[in-house]
Amino acid sequence: MSRQPLLLWLTLVFALGKGTLFDFHVIPTRQRFQSGESLCQGLGYDGLAIISSPEMYRYTLKLTKLLRANEPIHGLYVGLRRNPQTHLMTWDDGSSCAEDTPWLVDISLYPQLDYGVLNRAGDLSLSSGTWGQYSLCGNHNNLSTEAQGITARGQQPDGVSSSLSLITVPSYLACVLLCGRDYRCRAAEFNSNLLTCMILGPGSYTGLKANVQSQTFVRIGYN
Repeated sequence: MSRQPLLLWLTLVFALGKGTLFDFHVIPTRQRFQSGESLCQGLGYDGLAIISSPEMYRYTLKLTKLLRANEPIHGLYVGLRRNPQTHLMTWDDGSSCAEDTPWLVDISLYPQLDYGVLNRAGDLSLSSGTWGQYSLCGNHNNLSTEAQGITARGQQPDGVSSSLSLITVPSYLACVLLCGRDYRCRAAEFNSNLLTCMILGPGSYTGLKANVQSQTFVRIGYN
């Protein structure tokens, strides 16, 4: 019998009350960042869309693929801007960017650019906010969460350097649910003996190793 870890594809979806997964809307006309934000609010959205989780990001790439390929645009504004107090790029719900956010450039080299844009290639980049771009609208509260990845049975993370949280939970499913609710989660280990769930962020472990008491959910990343 094979000793390879059993890997199972797993997708957990928590849909919005209105029955949609991600409620995004593209405004296909060019305007500045703040004008695009105002237009989104005029349509009933909180503002520009937050695409902080890998699932939100990949969905946005699919949603805008033809638009980015066929329209003469540089990109789409999203709900990401520089915090005036911390000077860090921050999503419009107040959350910070994950360490593995797919930036096109080293953003520390461009402190004068304050706004986030999804470029034609599908990377996040920076803008002054004055260029005419399309806009991606979305809401900022009660965001739909989804977790896509694989289950490694009898495996635990190896080389763990830090964790986002360690929580007591009743089941593996509950552990995966916690991972799906944290856009920074990249793996979640459930220990059936201790009934603990360890949530791991980007770059916080090196691989997997055998442990019969563990199941580990490995989330798919941004790309």
